[in-house]
Amino acid sequence: MQLISLCSGSLAALGAVLFAYGNGLSKWGGLAVLLLGTAVLLLSLSLQRRQEKEVTRLHRQIMDFLAGKNKTPKFSVNDDLFAVLENSVVELESRLLLERENTRKSSKRNADFITDVSHQLKTPLAALKLYCEMDQARNLGAHSQKQLALIERMEHLIYSLLRLEKLRADVYELQFAKHDLSRLLEQVWEELKVLYPEKKFTIIGTAELRCDAYWLHEAVKNVIKNACEHTTAAGHIQVLLETSETVVTLSIEDDGGGIAETELPKLFQRFYRTAQTKASGGAGIGLAITKTIVEKHHGTIAAENTAHGLRIVMCFPILDGVLAAG
Repeated sequence: MQLISLCSGSLAALGAVLFAYGNGLSKWGGLAVLLLGTAVLLLSLSLQRRQEKEVTRLHRQIMDFLAGKNKTPKFSVNDDLFAVLENSVVELESRLLLERENTRKSSKRNADFITDVSHQLKTPLAALKLYCEMDQARNLGAHSQKQLALIERMEHLIYSLLRLEKLRADVYELQFAKHDLSRLLEQVWEELKVLYPEKKFTIIGTAELRCDAYWLHEAVKNVIKNACEHTTAAGHIQVLLETSETVVTLSIEDDGGGIAETELPKLFQRFYRTAQTKASGGAGIGLAITKTIVEKHHGTIAAENTAHGLRIVMCFPILDGVLAAG
């Protein structure tokens, strides 16, 4: 379209020169060329404006869909190329809505099942815990403390599993707002440094992100706590914040020696435990929760070994105004 505008403009300019300086037929020929070039130029500019208007409208339609404002996409009945493009977008939106609804129903069934099982387990666990506490109070069993710790671990596992499935089923409504990630990381470390007073914790860089502060706090805390548990007493955890035009990157790196390369793809799977996690008694739920939270922020998470330890990289797209719909 720009090439047509350029050519028609040049044609009109040539016609103007011939009309101004020509004589006889060349003068009138120049006038004809001038009028033709002007007409083509005006037509191309009109088409260009219409094209820009249609692209802007289509972009707004896509953004409204992402923000959850357009629940029922409508097909265009116009007979032009833009209608073909628009209908392709609407078809994609319709398929995404159907897939989202099917996923939501499937996740809800899983969450309901986990909830039912959890409730069935909570009552006998509560009774067992009460008996163990009574035995411990009366010093009737030397092994009661170990039994109590096991019951509490089972309670924590059930609670974590229930939260994970509710997250996946969109039971929790995330509240998005712009937050300072440096401040969020400092708050996380304030909670953890009491447990790991000798660890060194460093934040490099700054970044702001539109996110749910409560859930992102938990996601980051799971990773940093995991790093603390798999480094030496004086280990170092470093967080790097980077911002580009489209992505905020949050990298958490430790100096704990890393894990086997074969374990990296499985690290965020539910119930998966590395050799180090098994030794520390972890349940393999924390990083699965972190992955789900990151995905609810439309982000990605990956793990890689470095020369000194393990690095967890979270990438979040900058989508101001879109994430309100989750």
